Amino acid sequence: MNNLTSRANVILANSLSVLAICAGLLFITTLHIKVEPKFDLKINKVQVRHQPDHMSGKRDYLDLALVNYNLAVDMTDSFHWNVKMIFLYLVAEYTNEDNAVNQVVLWDKIVMRGDNPLVDVKNMRTKYSFFDDGSHLRDENVTISLHWNVVPNAGLLPNIRGAKHLSEILPSTYSY
Repeated sequence: MNNLTSRANVILANSLSVLAICAGLLFITTLHIKVEPKFDLKINKVQVRHQPDHMSGKRDYLDLALVNYNLAVDMTDSFHWNVKMIFLYLVAEYTNEDNAVNQVVLWDKIVMRGDNPLVDVKNMRTKYSFFDDGSHLRDENVTISLHWNVVPNAGLLPNIRGAKHLSEILPSTYSY
């Protein structure tokens, strides 16, 4: 009964229990802390193009929006003892007659603890293609906002939308 494996089992079980309690306490101590990076977003130029659909194999045309923007994010106050990294992403959201909600990720960046907490991009084009599944982007009202996920050492993974957002009406004519 008191052999080596049972003693190792007791030590391991107690150690894991203590680690779980410490992780829970770490999570509880950071529940009240809000992670809200300061950011400034400015749209410089927006174009809409009518592109052939090469992805689905159909001979249709899709609308492609090209967005140039400036984005400055300051996350110096956002990192505390329970933040491992912050995942930032810029989202364009719009509605049309086919879909009630359309969301497209335009840009993203992972900022790890110890990295430079300042993100400053000027005259940046979208990192990912801003396609519509039809020809619905012309003259459409698009809301662009910054979202972020806080990846903790222990606890919940919140998805947060920034309070500031921009509404932009896309051009009514195609540019080639």
